[in-house]
Amino acid sequence: MVNINATLIAQILNFLFLVFILAKFAYKPLLKMMEDRKNKIAGDLENAEKAKADAEGIKAEYAAKLAAARQEAQEIVENARKTAQVAHDKIMAETKAEQEQAIASAKDAIAREKQQALGEIRGQVINLSLIAASKIVEQKLGSEEDKKLAGDIVDAVLKQ
Repeated sequence: MVNINATLIAQILNFLFLVFILAKFAYKPLLKMMEDRKNKIAGDLENAEKAKADAEGIKAEYAAKLAAARQEAQEIVENARKTAQVAHDKIMAETKAEQEQAIASAKDAIAREKQQALGEIRGQVINLSLIAASKIVEQKLGSEEDKKLAGDIVDAVLKQ
């Protein structure tokens, strides 16, 4: 059985005195320190949640700005493409007009050269015809009427 003696009573009194002193001087400050730490952790968690919400807001804003920048870049590219197409079409139209003008000019020059060449050939044929006719007839033909007659004959021959 349990013997109750002075040592046991002294130990119980020491234990109670120690519990009282610890409760008075160590337990309350320890509880206060733990409560402060709990409040600090809760505050840190709240700040972290705010920071996370702010980061999400900034991320959403960044994504919106990025999408807007991409859209603007796409519009700039599309406008540049349209401008380039308009410039291309204009240059092509101008080039085609210049080409048609050059062809028309060349055709006119060819027609003039042809008429000039035909005129020169006509004159030479008339002279050759007069020379040939004069040799055949053994007389000299050179009057204006003879030249006109030879020209009419040459024109008739050239038209055939």
